[in-house]
Amino acid sequence: MRLMVFIIAAIIAVALDTGFASVFTLRGAWFITPSFVACLMTFTALLAPPSTVLWCAWFLGILMDLSPGLGESAGSMHVIGPHALGYVLGAWIVLSFRTYMFRRRVLTVALMTAVVVLAAGVTQIAIGILRFWLPWAGGELVPFGAGELLHEFGNAAYSMLLAIPVGWLLLQTIPIWRFDYGTSRRSG
Repeated sequence: MRLMVFIIAAIIAVALDTGFASVFTLRGAWFITPSFVACLMTFTALLAPPSTVLWCAWFLGILMDLSPGLGESAGSMHVIGPHALGYVLGAWIVLSFRTYMFRRRVLTVALMTAVVVLAAGVTQIAIGILRFWLPWAGGELVPFGAGELLHEFGNAAYSMLLAIPVGWLLLQTIPIWRFDYGTSRRSG
């Protein structure tokens, strides 16, 4: 896989998630927001070698944690970890199931994008709860309950809808990425 193509796509996806989040947010429906980064993570997890996928997940997660407005805690301090761990978990889930799927299909990208968003969201909620209960972690109040989980399901559904056109566009660019599929299956 060409890492420069991935880095450029990652910067574009993070810029779309942070810069245009207010444009895509559905304010009338619990402020649900789609994730371009989750679409890119899913595409990469479906087609790249497994070791590369996990490093890409760490990279995307750290970029999201360092983005303005997404990874900030009280006092304008960035907390690195919630998005990074969430995307690694989501990538690991996609890697676990990708042998059973048609990888180059838009619906596969869309369905697995919803899984990545749910995994990342539940991980962020769990880390928020842990930070609330640990006395040395700052004790920030994090909303939790059925409402927060419903919000993550809404984000996942909206991201799944977004992944249809974005996934189609990414699938059209497969030759640019040069994914490595290992050795050929020729005999002799």
